[in-house]
Amino acid sequence: MRVHYGLLGGAMLGALGACSDTPESSLVGGGNAGGADSGNPGGTGGSGSSTASGSGGFIDLGGGCGPQTCAELGWACGYTVDVCGTVIDCANEGLTCAAGEICTGGIDGPTECVAGGGEACDTCSAIPDCSTAPEPTRLTGRVISPGRNDGDTGNQVGVPNAIVYILRNNVVADLPAMSSGIPSGGTSCDRCEDQDLGPVLAGAVTDAAGNYSIEGDIPVGVEFLLVVKAGKFRRAVAQTLQPAAACQTTTLPDALPANPTRLPRSMDDGLAVNIPRVAISTGQIDAMECVLEKMGIDHGEFANSGAPRIHLYRGGETVDAQAGARIDDSTSYDAELYGTIDRMEEYDMVVADCEGQTWDGDEENFVQRNASGANVREYVNRGGRLFASHLSMSWLHENGTTEYATADPIATGLGLAATWDTAFTADGNLDTSGTGVVALGRPKATPSIQSFADWMVNEGVTTAANNYEFTLTDPRSLATALGDTTEEFVFRDGGNDRVQQFSFSTPYGAPVEAACGRVAYSGFHVANTGGSSTPFVDATFPDHCTGDLTNQEKVLLYMLFDLGACVGEDPIPPPCVPISCGAAGTRCGFTPDGCGNVLDCGACRPPA
Repeated sequence: MRVHYGLLGGAMLGALGACSDTPESSLVGGGNAGGADSGNPGGTGGSGSSTASGSGGFIDLGGGCGPQTCAELGWACGYTVDVCGTVIDCANEGLTCAAGEICTGGIDGPTECVAGGGEACDTCSAIPDCSTAPEPTRLTGRVISPGRNDGDTGNQVGVPNAIVYILRNNVVADLPAMSSGIPSGGTSCDRCEDQDLGPVLAGAVTDAAGNYSIEGDIPVGVEFLLVVKAGKFRRAVAQTLQPAAACQTTTLPDALPANPTRLPRSMDDGLAVNIPRVAISTGQIDAMECVLEKMGIDHGEFANSGAPRIHLYRGGETVDAQAGARIDDSTSYDAELYGTIDRMEEYDMVVADCEGQTWDGDEENFVQRNASGANVREYVNRGGRLFASHLSMSWLHENGTTEYATADPIATGLGLAATWDTAFTADGNLDTSGTGVVALGRPKATPSIQSFADWMVNEGVTTAANNYEFTLTDPRSLATALGDTTEEFVFRDGGNDRVQQFSFSTPYGAPVEAACGRVAYSGFHVANTGGSSTPFVDATFPDHCTGDLTNQEKVLLYMLFDLGACVGEDPIPPPCVPISCGAAGTRCGFTPDGCGNVLDCGACRPPA
């Protein structure tokens, strides 16, 4: 195992004295010496005090500057500095700690070597030293959606931009709790750079196909926690690599059930599990709830309210004329969802299905938007995520024109994100088929569009040879133009040539460092309903969710992954979180920081 996890010798001390900005005398236990001559035997002490006698805060070992040894002191490890500034290093006497041990004591009694890396790193001693090996210890695999069961391969797709990491301790309680929704009166921005992952030992971010590669600080021969986090999905499992895995690559199985890095199906499916809390406003001609069901969210997590994570609300013109899928006769009308910010802020994400002929903009009334549009604006500006399908563009169309201002970001409007054609039955707006194209190279596409294109190829939706085209059912986007900070994903080639999918961060137009929430829009439906039929007007969940994810549903699942991801800069592999001397239980000397480096916890002080 790593040799530098033991105490270092005199060479290290010399380097510290030569290179550190901290005077050597500040390493003396109990003192805080200073002054230009503080490193010299005759130097004058600084303002710090010491419980030991001696010049300039140096420890008086007794007997003046005569030779002293660790053996005479009864020390097993560590170092100190005598009254004359002479370093007494136990390593020079062959007294050092073995790999996997730390040096403690030297304050209340002699120093001694104890096993382990302290309570703060119970896996560190199992990290192999690969400094002379051809390659580091490496762990590779793929994060996938779970499907309804392990054999449901048609619904197991790669998860991009997921964080996969090893927890420093094999302690589930070290994983931080994950809150749901938005705190009352506050924000929940979930920015990539601010994520609290717990004490990370090593980690990676998945590529477009869901593949990851962790290398370096990977323990072998002991159990550790392997964690997957994608947005607000999280699942941890206990994993053990055999000692023979040291300094080589281990590839975890891709297929279930052997693949440990999949998303959870339910809140009790693994360790420290979290599933985002989602509200779905169902519609009579669309069924976004089936995308979540097909990807593998257990039916027990769908309900009208309460502990389950996915809640359904029914759309429709009025409470007496509801239309859309339901759990049962008690499923609420969606006015209860949108009617108060208190209800909306209970959720991490709100999904608005297309409501067809009963949409809010029928006859240009926009009654529900006028009544509750301010709640939707506030929700996404404070960190909520909104997915709108086809005619649910009513929540975006002319829903506020206030531009972003740092003084009042919550007031920012959504109407600036796009302009719309509300004549939804006009020629070209109700086509039943068309060709979609990934927006590579288009003015409103960002560099992240390449990841989307790669994912589409990997999942068999399109090919590069086919210019990233794919067949669309019901390509019905009503967006006529996009705003300055709106990101295009898919456009239609032919027909009305409109943008079919786009997204943007909120508050709209805010700088990257001030982004908090996110909105995604799709002009085409999830379900291949074809024409103006209303197959889900009175559907009961999950009876209408059948078969595997279609190519069209896969595209929308990617949009949900993107919508639920952290905002701001792209996620980066999580760095190892170093421990402190106190957390490691080390009172003096050198000790591992849990990240492959060494902490200097100060000179050990011989007992009086």
